[in-house]
Amino acid sequence: MVTIQRLALLGLIIGARVVKAWDHVSPGELSRVISELDVPVLVACKKPDEPSSASFEEEWATATSHADEQAQIMLSIDCSTQPADCEVQPSMTYPSIFLLQQNKPPIQYLGPLLSDSFNHFLSRSTRSTLPLTTIANPDDLAKFKTSDETVFILYLSQPDQQILSAYEDLAQKYKFEFSFGTVIADNDLLETERVDTNGKGAVIAYKPLDGDTVKLDLSNLDFAESSKALEKLENSIKEASRPVITELSPWNHQRLIDLGKPTVYLFAPTAPQRNDLRKQFHRFARDYYHQFTSVLVDPFLFPDLMPQLGLLNTSSFPAGAVHILSENKIYPYPQGEKMTLGKVQGWGMRIWQGGVEPWVPGTRPVEKKKGEGKAQGGDGGGMKIQGKVGTKRKVTVGGWGKGKGKIPNIPGVKINIPGVGRDEL
Repeated sequence: MVTIQRLALLGLIIGARVVKAWDHVSPGELSRVISELDVPVLVACKKPDEPSSASFEEEWATATSHADEQAQIMLSIDCSTQPADCEVQPSMTYPSIFLLQQNKPPIQYLGPLLSDSFNHFLSRSTRSTLPLTTIANPDDLAKFKTSDETVFILYLSQPDQQILSAYEDLAQKYKFEFSFGTVIADNDLLETERVDTNGKGAVIAYKPLDGDTVKLDLSNLDFAESSKALEKLENSIKEASRPVITELSPWNHQRLIDLGKPTVYLFAPTAPQRNDLRKQFHRFARDYYHQFTSVLVDPFLFPDLMPQLGLLNTSSFPAGAVHILSENKIYPYPQGEKMTLGKVQGWGMRIWQGGVEPWVPGTRPVEKKKGEGKAQGGDGGGMKIQGKVGTKRKVTVGGWGKGKGKIPNIPGVKINIPGVGRDEL
């Protein structure tokens, strides 16, 4: 329970903010907030000289403003002036973001560096009903359906413990990425969402950004064989969670690779530039949703990915590439050429017709001249990339970036906040 004294402390934190993103706190101040308020605090560990700093600051500022309105707390520590409290490992990159709360292990945020994503993560993490929210009336249903980037709701005409148990297991596993709710034995709400009240039930995915819903009918799943049914339900949830164009993050990168679909990568360094790409390529990505996986990439979040895809000029944007996972062939879009939808579609047609050779590591990408036949070594000249792009990049709780890293002594752990311990998630 938040006492008057705790509310006063929260008021001081919010009221003292200057109109800027980085209201850095000292380790002592952070310890005081966590121990006295006993609420989740989202903490950014950053260095101002990192390339992503300018874009990240704008997104953090927007998210912080919204969090203040919701009486939620976002704070930051400057790791260039307080390195002992960040305990930076050689392989750790910045920013790194953690959710800290008294008597609970720290949780690292591994989503996109976007304001909405920060706010949704914090809202998910502060729900008292985590991982499942029970929905009992139309107003609550309408609000919950649009409360997150991806929302799943289980609809059952009557309680079914086997289905509920399987669904709760998945909600627990993905609780920091998506929101999960239940509607049980409320036929009016089931009929509103066009769920058969005489059937086994359904899970519906709501994706407000795209305006899409995906219904997962449970009638074909035999939950008596719980492991198989759970696996099928999880695969359906992972596929249904994919937006028309996905913002790539350490949370979803391997999951998208595992789909095995050809992947279209679109790179831009700032959120507004990536939003422009989303608008420009949305129709194409929707038309080919089941054939391709389309992703937007923050190059500072994935610093090794452009060179891995043959995009050798890492300061030229926008940039793009196609990776045919089933054949392990990579086609970087010619850097320096204008990247419009029409030009990209024409380039894709030339790939399909055999007019573009897959990129060979160590060489510069080239297109065959008009009228040339299929060149020898069309499969990469006998030289193949070992493994799948992105899989050699290790995502650890030590932060994003290159190589491997150990768990850092993060702020709030290093400074011995009462009840907060180190834990590997």
